[in-house]
Amino acid sequence: MANRLSLAMERTGQWVFSQEIPTDVIVEVGKPTFPFTSCGLWQFMLVAKSNHIRKLILDSKEADLTRIDLSDIPGGPEIFEKAAKFCYGVNFEITVHNVAALRCAAEYLQMTDKYCDNNLAGRTEDFLSQVALTSLSGALVVLKSCEDLLPMAEDLKIVQRCVEIASAKACVEANFPSRSPPNWWTEELTILDISSSQGSLHQ
Repeated sequence: MANRLSLAMERTGQWVFSQEIPTDVIVEVGKPTFPFTSCGLWQFMLVAKSNHIRKLILDSKEADLTRIDLSDIPGGPEIFEKAAKFCYGVNFEITVHNVAALRCAAEYLQMTDKYCDNNLAGRTEDFLSQVALTSLSGALVVLKSCEDLLPMAEDLKIVQRCVEIASAKACVEANFPSRSPPNWWTEELTILDISSSQGSLHQ
């Protein structure tokens, strides 16, 4: 397994460094900027995992590309920074509060298993299915976070999954309370601004 991984990384490195890709690039995400230099290491890590960044660089008509504008990435600078950390193998916490934004950013950056195994899209999908959407409170927190991620959160069916799971779990609790007081689950719903959510999330 280790040998296969080493060979795969070697082939990826050979491909990346064979391209005419600049080694010093600044990624702009709104006002914040993220410099990537270090003698080409940035291209190995980011380009290998993000097909979107790879295409932006290779399709650029600029002879010496120095800036990439990712200002429209879902989640903004904070989420891009986490996506970059993922590329570099730096640990960070995926939570119910940021998983939807990370999943949308992964789609935007084309960080899927189609381009690199064990990529960010798959990691966030695992967290959604195995952690975030296993409880009423988790589903509601994720749903709330989707308000700023439309329409991509709808296109990825994150909103639909949250609504379906939250509805099912609330129905179960209404009939068979799992804790006291029996109506505890209604307090969980207060995280949502129902009037605005109906409009923004099209429930």
